[in-house]
Amino acid sequence: MSTGPALRDLVTADPGAWLRRAGTWDGLSRALSERAAELERSAPRSWTGADADAAARDRAEQVRRLRDDAGTATRAAQVLGTHAGEVLDAQRRLVLAALAVHPQFVVDLERGTLSAGVGAHWLGVWQLPAMVARFGADLARLSTAVADAVGAATRSDHATAAALDALRPAPAAAPRPVAPAAAPPPGAGAGAVRSWWMGLPEVRREQLLHTRPDLVGGLDGVPVADRDRANRVLLDAELSRLLSRAALLDRAGDTAGADRARRASAGLEATRRRLDAGDAYLLRLERGSTGGRLVLAGGDPEHAAHVLTHVPGTTAGWDGVPGDLARVEATRAAARAAAPDATVAAVLWTGYDAPPDLVAAADPGAARAAAGDLRSFQDGLRAGHAGPVHLTVVGHSYGSTVVGNAARGGGLAADDVVFVGSPGTGAGHASELRTAPGHVWATTARHDPIDRVPGVEGFATSRGFAPTGLLHGPNPAAPGFGARVFDSAPGSALPSTDDPATPNDESAFAAAHGGYWDPGSPSLRTLGRIVAGAPVPL
Repeated sequence: MSTGPALRDLVTADPGAWLRRAGTWDGLSRALSERAAELERSAPRSWTGADADAAARDRAEQVRRLRDDAGTATRAAQVLGTHAGEVLDAQRRLVLAALAVHPQFVVDLERGTLSAGVGAHWLGVWQLPAMVARFGADLARLSTAVADAVGAATRSDHATAAALDALRPAPAAAPRPVAPAAAPPPGAGAGAVRSWWMGLPEVRREQLLHTRPDLVGGLDGVPVADRDRANRVLLDAELSRLLSRAALLDRAGDTAGADRARRASAGLEATRRRLDAGDAYLLRLERGSTGGRLVLAGGDPEHAAHVLTHVPGTTAGWDGVPGDLARVEATRAAARAAAPDATVAAVLWTGYDAPPDLVAAADPGAARAAAGDLRSFQDGLRAGHAGPVHLTVVGHSYGSTVVGNAARGGGLAADDVVFVGSPGTGAGHASELRTAPGHVWATTARHDPIDRVPGVEGFATSRGFAPTGLLHGPNPAAPGFGARVFDSAPGSALPSTDDPATPNDESAFAAAHGGYWDPGSPSLRTLGRIVAGAPVPL
């Protein structure tokens, strides 16, 4: 925030992130001081002569540099800790100002505005002058508090940036050897990224993992274990930020905003539980313009013989992780049942800004924007694998539109491509998907209402007797498309009592649209066989 925070920046800031960085710098200071002490203790007592004197001078210079660096690290920790406290105090001022507003007015802290609450609409005419006066007074106090808080945060921001800049070492008088690039060149493919990463010295890789987890965690081609380490750092930071944000918005009376933050944090908590259970890797985590992007693997995709990538559809994001992850885990279990002796990894790929609702899903723009990222991810799986691997990509709902655009646009590193409950793939025929004949698959349940309102993603076509034309292209489950069509359970035409044993919500509208992964369903058995590379009887 070196240019100074805006009000929204201040409201959503996470002071805990600066405290954690201060702790990292403090830990580095202690480590450097301990190393300096070790060097001093290791000085030989009986060695004499010119060589001994030269070695002693070198040792003394190393000790001096270590202690200088330790002092710099200590000052950085102090600067960051002070900044965290000042930002937290500015946030506290905003909350106190919001709480002081008359209860009939609603405060939007992210914009610093007041509006009339529900109760204000029932005031009598004789009460309006007093209420208008009260509104003006509250607005003036809120505006002053906002200006003071943002001003204090801005001053702290500038002072912190200046203090940290002052800690930078002066340029060396003599030219230094050229260090490895801090990042791969723009547009580098997964193979080039892997070569860049493996070419870095180990100490440089460790440095980037700790100082640039956002860079390392999102690079297709970086080894899975390293991406996982980087993204777990980001996971902790995002959880802390979301919980702080929910509490702040609660205190300010913005219950809708607080609920959104809690739903997102619940999805990340589910991610953490899966990671804590073991045999899982977090391959991407970043904020998006809709629901947040996340890529989570069950099993090791660099060593498994069969790797599934599952792409969910509309409303996918952090808050949708529990349901989407249940579908991915169900597919992985079905694949293991189909090939008990094979190793299987299954990836939940929400690496794009999914449409937030059905209206937005009528636009193919999100699918086209996501296509390149999905291709890059699959390229990384292929390039980073320890040996031969069978790759399957499954697109559900609007996710199938993403998969179709990725496959036809530049070719997708996938041996099998599967479309489930699809509103169209963007392709006119399976041959356009640049996948081997006989390895494009599709299914749509009879009561999946994806064909009831043509052109909307929550409503595609039922297998066998629905129109073949959809907003995003021909129905891939129609005979003329050229895919291998497999059976699904028909599902229910009407909502029913929810079954907690399934990843689907049977009480929801269009429940058949998510029932493909129900235990014992024919579609789940077939998905497992496709992922495992086993024969599929049709």
